[in-house]
Amino acid sequence: MASGGDVAGQVELAFLTVEATLKAEDWFLETVRAELAKKAPLTDFETVTGPNGHDFLLHLTQFLFFLEALDCQDAHGIAAFIDSHNAKIEAQLADPDFARSTKEFERALFGPRRRQSVCETVRALQMPVFAIYEWGHLLIDAMSPKTTEKLIEDLRYGGLLDRKTDPRIDADGKRVLIASTGFLERTYSMSQLMLRRMIAQSMSAEEYRRAVTSGAAGT
Repeated sequence: MASGGDVAGQVELAFLTVEATLKAEDWFLETVRAELAKKAPLTDFETVTGPNGHDFLLHLTQFLFFLEALDCQDAHGIAAFIDSHNAKIEAQLADPDFARSTKEFERALFGPRRRQSVCETVRALQMPVFAIYEWGHLLIDAMSPKTTEKLIEDLRYGGLLDRKTDPRIDADGKRVLIASTGFLERTYSMSQLMLRRMIAQSMSAEEYRRAVTSGAAGT
């Protein structure tokens, strides 16, 4: 059983971790806002600066970050990611207690033809690229497709997302292709390094040693 001192130390570390997490997220948000402000006044970016803008921006950036972290950068990786997405949506739809819009989530499924179209696009452009409505469906667990579309328009205007075109792709007018410039992922990675450093600095040498040892054992 842990002693009173150990429990108090664990609680203190937990609070310091939460504080460090909030500071890292705040730095990320402020850095992104500063970049957007180079393009136009922040009032022009309604989705980013709205009451839930912090969460929306984090959701989209974490999506991009994990695509890179999971090595989903080519057609093969994206195909596997879409299969995982479909399996998750199908499991949710099969849940009798599912409380969200069934029709909206059914539209978020990628059928064989749609999956092939996305993979061909990624193969041609050699990077993760999705149509605006595809972004909305891939992020449907985090926010509504309409919110995702509005956020993408804000970030396109701010220069953090790019529209992509390629003469090899037979994309109709509805399939407006969007990719990241990399700024969001780089900034988020830096914020996570800051978070790691702040947490490490708040730990004693013994706590840090135990954390590193347990982390290595879990790999």
